Amino acid sequence: MNRGQLGLGFPEVLAVGAVLFVLALIAFPRLVMPTTILVQVPARQLAADLRLAQRLAIARHLDYVLEMSPTTSPYAQYSVHAMGGPVEPDFPRPFDAGVSVSGTAQFQFRSDGAAVAGGSVTLTSGGSTAVVQVIAATGRVTVTGP
Repeated sequence: MNRGQLGLGFPEVLAVGAVLFVLALIAFPRLVMPTTILVQVPARQLAADLRLAQRLAIARHLDYVLEMSPTTSPYAQYSVHAMGGPVEPDFPRPFDAGVSVSGTAQFQFRSDGAAVAGGSVTLTSGGSTAVVQVIAATGRVTVTGP
């Protein structure tokens, strides 16, 4: 480039383009996060915590409960505790504000791991829906949905 000319040379334009490309790669996924992810993550977390309640019931030979609150849907959070006992550490866990949660308000697991009653919880966000289900006889926890 001559000393009297103004503007950018080819190497400078390439460097600016590379920086903008990297910034776009970082920002784009955050801007267009699909609604399925907004439903999948809390559904899988709820299923994992249901399995935790089941394992605690077996390990401690006590009935364990996962309870939603408030007691009517839409639910805002849930907690795990022994029947009549204090809430376990790391609970209550809130649901994300953009996710609507409804269904069974309480799941109880006996010391043999079976659920006292079956039930399901439906999580909805945008056009995506996930269902977390507990089967009474076995206590099996499943997640269906996106």
